[in-house]
Amino acid sequence: MGNDDLVSSERTTKFYAESATEWQLKLIVWEFFCTLTWTSRARSCGRKRQTHVTRWLRYWARTVRPGVADPLGHLAFVVRWERGEIGGLPHCHILISRFPERSINPSTCFAMKNTWKHGIAQVRLYDPYAPGDVIRYLSKGRFSSAADCEGANTYELRKFNRADWLYISPGAWAEMRHARTVAMRMLPLSLALAQVSPEFPAQRQ
Repeated sequence: MGNDDLVSSERTTKFYAESATEWQLKLIVWEFFCTLTWTSRARSCGRKRQTHVTRWLRYWARTVRPGVADPLGHLAFVVRWERGEIGGLPHCHILISRFPERSINPSTCFAMKNTWKHGIAQVRLYDPYAPGDVIRYLSKGRFSSAADCEGANTYELRKFNRADWLYISPGAWAEMRHARTVAMRMLPLSLALAQVSPEFPAQRQ
């Protein structure tokens, strides 16, 4: 490598220290990324906002897994609470995983947005460029490429380390511990999950 190549490499390569939070979050294959806000009328105390989010998540856990005794317990999710950079308005971002495979699609994103009644909701597929998934590819939305989507996801994951308050669900903690134990990332498909370990049976139905 010549001197010109070295200079070019120094200019174009950026290194950063991955936080422990970001490293943990990358152990899970996330399916949805959500942003929830509150209108001025619905903006109440922090405890009520937490209740709003929990009820919304429980509703969707029950919707995608009807008949399950503890549907919310089947989900893996992480909630990042923060205030906006402009105006300081409270909002939250949520990473969600463990939806049944049949429910991981743009229609679910649209329905989830419409069931949030306290303000504006944005819900997108975390990875619309999954290999071989035509529906996700066609619904890639504002991302012009897989690299663009990956860059947005990496940016959001880094911000989880700077949250005002972070909640990691028991299901997410279990997946993180399991991923570390078997030295692999969480697998998104039912068949793959069934092959991981009898202690963590597939939860997709």
